[in-house]
Amino acid sequence: MTARLITIPFSHYCEKARWALDRAGISYDEDGHLPAFHRFATRRARARGSVPALVVGDRVLPDSTDIIAWAEAQRPGAFALTDEALALEDYFDRQLGPATRRWAYFQLFPRHDLDYMLDRGVPRWEARAFKITRPLVTRLMRRAMNITPGGVDRSRKKIDEAFARVGELLGDGRRYLTGDRFTVADLTFASLCSPILLPREHPYGLPTVDDFTGDPRRELEAWRTSVAGAFALRVYAEDRTVRA
Repeated sequence: MTARLITIPFSHYCEKARWALDRAGISYDEDGHLPAFHRFATRRARARGSVPALVVGDRVLPDSTDIIAWAEAQRPGAFALTDEALALEDYFDRQLGPATRRWAYFQLFPRHDLDYMLDRGVPRWEARAFKITRPLVTRLMRRAMNITPGGVDRSRKKIDEAFARVGELLGDGRRYLTGDRFTVADLTFASLCSPILLPREHPYGLPTVDDFTGDPRRELEAWRTSVAGAFALRVYAEDRTVRA
């Protein structure tokens, strides 16, 4: 039985779930949608309103953490779900993920020239409808996620705090966040950093640093060249397993 992964394709939480399934070698069909439009798919699947959601037969796994736990059960040992790794996953999910998402949307909403990225992997009718509904959708998202200058300033601080914590962990020369083995902590950190690091290996082709100028570009370059940023980019380059 092939699983169905309901996503917003460029979403970093969806990338976290996608990466987990790819690494575990689990067959799945991706059902990608634009923000707001994804609710039609999750409602049909009787999932929560958020994505990712994995549908396996009559079972629905409505969260990236649940999906990784399920993938680990199919391939024991794939993600080394130690207490330390799980604690870091939880921290990144709660603190880093919302911050990088808010920063990225703040940059993308005014940039109609980057809408091509949003349209990848979604039904054609959604891409056409988004051209009309874009002002309404972005206004609702700004309100729901507090995508304001003040909110983004607080997000930068949270990103810097998470990067400092990761830098400290890596300070003893370890290869991965909890030692010498890839774990759920490394997967979570790298995937949730993808909106502010723009790794080339991301399966949906994020923008590049060259697409940005001024302060956003300086922030991207600073994060990418930090100890934590360089680590996440290396993890993408070396450990981002993708389906053939």
